[in-house]
Amino acid sequence: MDVDDTDLMLLLSEQRRELTAAISADSDLDFAFQLQMQEAINISSTSHPSSSSSSHPPPLLFPEVTQSPSNLASLLAEQIDDFSRQIHDRKLVEAENRTMQENLNRLIHDQVFARQVLNMPEHEWKENGDWFEKPYGLVPESNEEVFRVYCKGLVTEEETVASGGKMLFGGIGVAICDACDCCVFELGKAVVVDGGDVVEVKALIEALTVAVDLGLKRVHVFCDTNVVYQYLTGKGQPTANKTMALVDQLNLLQRKFAYCGPFLVTQNNIKFAYKLARDAIKSEATKFAQRISGRTLLERCIICFESIYSGQMFSVDKCLHRYCFSCMRKHVEAKLLHGKLPECPHENCKSNLEIESCKKFLNPELYDIMSLRVKEASIPVTDKVYCPFSNCSFLMSKTELQERSYASSSTAARGSGRRNCVKCYRYFCMNCNVPWHENYTCSDYVKCFPYRSASEAKLKSLATRNRWRECTICKNMVELASGCYHISCRCGYEFCYTCGAQWINKKPTCRCPIWDEANIIHRGQNRR
Repeated sequence: MDVDDTDLMLLLSEQRRELTAAISADSDLDFAFQLQMQEAINISSTSHPSSSSSSHPPPLLFPEVTQSPSNLASLLAEQIDDFSRQIHDRKLVEAENRTMQENLNRLIHDQVFARQVLNMPEHEWKENGDWFEKPYGLVPESNEEVFRVYCKGLVTEEETVASGGKMLFGGIGVAICDACDCCVFELGKAVVVDGGDVVEVKALIEALTVAVDLGLKRVHVFCDTNVVYQYLTGKGQPTANKTMALVDQLNLLQRKFAYCGPFLVTQNNIKFAYKLARDAIKSEATKFAQRISGRTLLERCIICFESIYSGQMFSVDKCLHRYCFSCMRKHVEAKLLHGKLPECPHENCKSNLEIESCKKFLNPELYDIMSLRVKEASIPVTDKVYCPFSNCSFLMSKTELQERSYASSSTAARGSGRRNCVKCYRYFCMNCNVPWHENYTCSDYVKCFPYRSASEAKLKSLATRNRWRECTICKNMVELASGCYHISCRCGYEFCYTCGAQWINKKPTCRCPIWDEANIIHRGQNRR
C-alpha cells in the first residue's frame, strides 16, 4: 500500500511522541527506583547504627536520576529526525526542479512567440499586430526546440601545500543552452578520479540526466573527446567493467529523447562546461587543503558521498584509501558472506585489510568470521581438515595434526590416521574425515557406512536428483544455475561440473562439453 508524504509525516510525528513518552516514563521509573533505594538504605542505617562517628547515611551506589535516556531510544529518535530531514530535503529538490522546468517552458514559449512575430509578413502585422497574442499556459506547448548540451569531464593535477606536492582531482561541468546559445542551466561538481575517459562519461551521463529532468525532448550533445563521442554514437565498445556499466546507463538515457544528436567539437566550443569543471576542481582542492590543515573535521566518503567526521573514517593500512565505517562494514560483510577475504574496495586496488585494524568498525560476530577466513586462507586447500562432528566442525591443518601426532602418539597410531580434534578433543580419522572407526579400515568403513548420518543420505539423494556436484577437495556442494561447466570452488579447486574432472591452468582435463546453450542464454530474454 502506497503512503503519501502527509501520512508519512503524521506517522513519524506519532512515533516521535511515543518515543518521548517512553523516555519520560523510563526516567520516572528510574527516579522512583532511586527514592525506594534511598529509603531502604536510610531504614537499614537506622536499624543498624554504624560504629563510625558520622551520622550521615551512606551515599547512593546507583547512577543519578539525571542520566541521559537509553542509547536505543536516542538512536531511534535520531533516525526518525534524519528520515524527516530527508523527506523535507526531497520536497525542496522536487520544488526546485519544478521551478526550473517551469522557467524553461516559459523560455520556450517566448522564443516560439518571438519567431512567429519575426516571420509575420508586414501587411499582416499592420492589420493584426495589435491583437496578436499567445498567452502562456492557455494552449499546450509542443516542445520542438532543440537545446544544446555541453559537457566536460576533467582530471588535473593541483598543487596542494598541505600535502607537500601535486594531487589529482576530478570535476565535471554541464551547460545547457537554447538554440541561440543562451545558457539556461549550468552545473559543476567534483567527482572521484577514475581515469580521464570514465570522468568524461560521467560528465555526459550527468548532462543527459539533467536534460531528462528538465523535460527536454530534442538535444544536440557537444563533447571534445573522441572516445566519448564513439560511445555516444555506438561505434566504440569499452573493455573495462566499470566503463561498460556507465555506457549501458548512457544508452538508456539516450532512448528517453525524441532526438539526441552527438557532435565532436574542439575544447574551445565547450568553454562553458570546461570552466564549470575547472572551478569545481579548484573548489575541491581548496577543501582538501583545509581538511589536511585541520580547519575542518569533515571528509567525504567516495562510496556513499556523505560528509563524515574524520574520526569515523577508516584508512586502509597499505594504500591509505579512506572510507566511512558504515561503508567498510557493509563491504567486509558482503565479502565474508561470500567466503572471501575482503580487500580495499577501491577499484583495482589489491591491498588486503588487516584484521586488527578492522576492529574499529566490525561487530564481534563479523570479527570472528573474518578471523576464520584469515585462518582458512593461511592453510593450503589440500592441507585443510575439519572436525567431522557436526557440533564442532573446527578447522585444522593436516600438517599441524601430523606434528602433534609425532610428538604424542606411537608409530602405529600415527600410521592409522587417528587424530583428536584440537578443539573438542574427540578422535576422528584424518584420512576419510569421519569419527574414528575402531577395528575398521577406511575402505571397510566406507563400504559399511556410506553415509555418516540420515541427513547426509538425504543430501546425497537430493544432490543426485538435482545433478549437483561435490567438490572433491572441500566436499562443498555446487549447483549450476547458469553459465559454463567450468566450476571454481570457493576453496580454489577448479573442476568440470559434468564429470568432476580437474581443470588445470584454466583448461579441462576431460572431453566434456564446456557449456550448454540453455545455460548461457537467459530464459527470460526476448526473442526477435
